[in-house]
Amino acid sequence: MKRLLPTVAIIVFLAVGSSVSGAAKDSKENTFTVAAIQAHSQFGKPEANREKLAALVRQAAEHGARVIVLPETAISGYLSDDLEQTWQLPGYNMSRGLHGVDPRATAETVPGPSSEFFGKLAAELNVYVTAPLLEIDRKTGFCYNTSLLFGPSGKMLIHYRKRNPWLWAERGWAAAGDRGNPVVDTEFGRLGLLICYDIHEQAAIMSRLKVDTLLYSIAWVEDEGSDWFEKRLPAIARQTGMNIVAANWTVPKEPAPSWFGYGQSRIIDCTGTTLAKAANDLADEIVYAQLPIATDE
Repeated sequence: MKRLLPTVAIIVFLAVGSSVSGAAKDSKENTFTVAAIQAHSQFGKPEANREKLAALVRQAAEHGARVIVLPETAISGYLSDDLEQTWQLPGYNMSRGLHGVDPRATAETVPGPSSEFFGKLAAELNVYVTAPLLEIDRKTGFCYNTSLLFGPSGKMLIHYRKRNPWLWAERGWAAAGDRGNPVVDTEFGRLGLLICYDIHEQAAIMSRLKVDTLLYSIAWVEDEGSDWFEKRLPAIARQTGMNIVAANWTVPKEPAPSWFGYGQSRIIDCTGTTLAKAANDLADEIVYAQLPIATDE
């Protein structure tokens, strides 16, 4: 069983393309650096997204991050930037106002191209990194909203399928995850994964599994003025006793989006304190912080 040392993290963010001065290196004993990568993905273009995300992961690793989190289905794309297109399998119903795109040409198996790609990247950079994608099981035809975790050895440590798909956007393609809530013990403590809407149902389960740091991939949509990121998500961290590394999607600044929920990526410690957050919601950005290493009681 682990306990978390008091947080001594220095609040740091680094916008993509900005100066590297002040980037988060592990500067104190008993801490490690994490990174939440806020990024825009092109809908239905996994090859281009892989290359872009790899460049951001490399940048995070160069600035000391040992655990790196990417947004929800960042490899495949989640919705179009205007929230008008989403994935739809033949015979599945869609929510009103959405147009469906068949995911079968984009969806990947696990193992598959992205698992091979990010496994090699993790080994090369000596990091833990998530790989969020649209997965297909070719035997059943079911598709899943999936996140994988790779470790410094290049091995896939967690294969997680979103247990609580968001019905408005995912009812046309995503089956409920059937792999439970896998976790992994590392030199930094116990790590677990959740994806976006999962947080409402699965956070308490992850707490009971004694997860120290939750790697949380997001593609959020919310009402303007919502207090979700500022208040409710930190409250979940405090109530569950987990650090949360929350990587959300973003969209281009032009044309200006007519909806809300993009950006606001952040790192929250187990007391509910926001250690670092994105400075620009409409930009690719890497958010860094130092977290305490969980130690044996």
